[in-house]
Amino acid sequence: MKATLIIRHHAGTLTLETEAGAPVAPLLREAGLLHLPCGVGKCGKCLIYADTEPCAEERALLGERIASGLRLACHTRATDGLEIRIPRPEALRVLTSFAQSGYAFRPIVERRAFAVEAPSLDDQRSDLQRLMDACAVDRHALDLDALAALPAFLRAQAEERSGETPASDAAHSPRDYAELCVSEEGRTEASAPECGPESGLESARGTKDASSSEVKENQDVKRISSSEEERKNLAAPESESGRQQEASAPECGHESGHESGHESGSECGPESGRTAKDGASCDDGRIRAFGLVHGHELVGYTASARPHALIVDIGTTTVAALLVDLRSREVVAVRGEHNAQSSYGADVISRIRHETEWRESGAHGSNPLRAAIVGQIAALLRGLLDEAGIADVDALSITGNTTMMHLFCGLPAEGIGKAPFIPASLAPLRLPAAALGLPSQGTAFLMPGISSYIGADIVASLLAAEAHRDQPPFLLVDLGTNAETVLGVGGKLYACSAAAGPCFEGATLSCGMAGQEGAIDAVFPDSQRGLSFTTIGDAPARGLCGSGVLDAVALLLDAGALDETGRLEAEGPLGAHIRDDALVLADGVRLTQRDIREVQLAKAAVRAGIDVLLEEAGLAASDVACLYLAGGFGSAIRPGSAARIGLIPPELAGRVRVLGNAAGCGALRYVTEEGADKSSLSIIRRTRYVELSAHPGFTTAYVDRMCFPETGEDGVDSRL
Repeated sequence: MKATLIIRHHAGTLTLETEAGAPVAPLLREAGLLHLPCGVGKCGKCLIYADTEPCAEERALLGERIASGLRLACHTRATDGLEIRIPRPEALRVLTSFAQSGYAFRPIVERRAFAVEAPSLDDQRSDLQRLMDACAVDRHALDLDALAALPAFLRAQAEERSGETPASDAAHSPRDYAELCVSEEGRTEASAPECGPESGLESARGTKDASSSEVKENQDVKRISSSEEERKNLAAPESESGRQQEASAPECGHESGHESGHESGSECGPESGRTAKDGASCDDGRIRAFGLVHGHELVGYTASARPHALIVDIGTTTVAALLVDLRSREVVAVRGEHNAQSSYGADVISRIRHETEWRESGAHGSNPLRAAIVGQIAALLRGLLDEAGIADVDALSITGNTTMMHLFCGLPAEGIGKAPFIPASLAPLRLPAAALGLPSQGTAFLMPGISSYIGADIVASLLAAEAHRDQPPFLLVDLGTNAETVLGVGGKLYACSAAAGPCFEGATLSCGMAGQEGAIDAVFPDSQRGLSFTTIGDAPARGLCGSGVLDAVALLLDAGALDETGRLEAEGPLGAHIRDDALVLADGVRLTQRDIREVQLAKAAVRAGIDVLLEEAGLAASDVACLYLAGGFGSAIRPGSAARIGLIPPELAGRVRVLGNAAGCGALRYVTEEGADKSSLSIIRRTRYVELSAHPGFTTAYVDRMCFPETGEDGVDSRL
């Protein structure tokens, strides 16, 4: 028997049909209306309003909120005529800012301005051959759509008024691109731009509010150069609460060569009698445009005067996209959103399970998880292009963890989720963006990964931390659902991934939430009230985000209200705030005993991973000169709180450098830094992946780190 449901949401009303008695959660997920963090009805976050009889689980998880009509989609069954109201989605702050140093700037896709003779009976070369000759290449990677559009493109360029230079090109200098002219005999000469130590990149800094798709007001836009003084004065990215934190960008070392299709030579030769200037071609009425070249291979063509690139970081929780002007070297627009796949689960294992079930079902049509992320990135691209007033990009650089990259490409991810954890591919990819289903004629570059759980996003983060250059021993930690950790020492890299779960992102905590308005993001002692806190946006407190959770646990430890085993006690200056086995921070906002246990599990996994890597390298924590923190959560936490609860070694609390969206930064460098593609492969070759589940010392370290550290007067963990 069928049941018709009426669904009301912020964008309108729709009618859905399903079997009577079936759970409504999958239906709402498929419609893209609801996120299901755990997917099994245990987290209490699949909130809807419905006039149904609440079950025992709903009463336990929702408490007094049941009276308002609030229900959990995972526990709601379909009945004919049931009306469901979806709460308006909250604005999600996605970190798009990053710390950056200067580097030798040269886009991986080279623009070559060309001019070709109009076709004639004396010259019957194909349009493709004429374009390749004009761009001085002997092979191409154009897809069928690009080949089909080429004749009309060249004829349209031929119709341009002889000698006219488009107004949009007027500001271009000869050093903007590698410029080419074709002489009467077809000989090509080139002049490549210089990319020296003064090259840099301007970075739009600030957090992104997904509800408005606009960059926050008053964000700082700063040119980054490789001068020592500017690197020292580099401002830090904003935290979840908008606070400025101190960050140091890694110093830029010697320049490395980039061999991906960059040529140098003289200006247009005397035989042509022309000068390729102003980013256009010659003034004799020939066809003029730009060929796009990568590695001596033609990958595209365009009449657009100004080159841009799209940078995408596909995170398990969020997706961040940046639009970069490759001529001015500015990040001109940014957008960030909750990952559209979140309705299939908060972690990669849940999504792998859904993807595997879809494949095994033999269902026809597009993979729903792939369709979700491809559609989301396509929408982000269109929005950024509209915002900047441009038509397309030359290149797209895409990074993410191994599971996200597999789901984006439509590769089977089942092998990632079970031993021996074998992915379909970790190799870098270059292919037309259109082949991925994206609305662009640009070339997409997908970064390589290291293993199933040390993916392309960590390679990008290591590139941002300049791990390919000599530096003292360092740790890089990306605190997320899968906490990836890399230890660098003596040119070697040791990497591991610890299953921290979504605790740090609030998904499994009773009052946990993402970095949204009203989230408590900092907690500190107050001599009058016992504790005080701040919230994102200075809004009334609605829950706790990850940084606030760490502060609250650290405060409980310092106040003697939490013992080393994690047992909550109503003692000390916080005693009045502890009721019913929970720390009450505000009306409706509590940190429960169960929440604290979740924190213990997560922090023990991360710290045990650090311990194992140090053991493998034969180092003590005190030997590490720098701790790089990457990602949104890592950029927002207070190092002192992280050390106090045992998440990081206390010796490193004063050696933290915040990288911000390091994955996005590295993805940017991948397509704009001279030699970055080869540097990434070098990082991978020098990395030894340590599988924690098979390491004999991990279980012991994990159990040991479950307890909170005992802290003496010197503030150092007595067990170290």
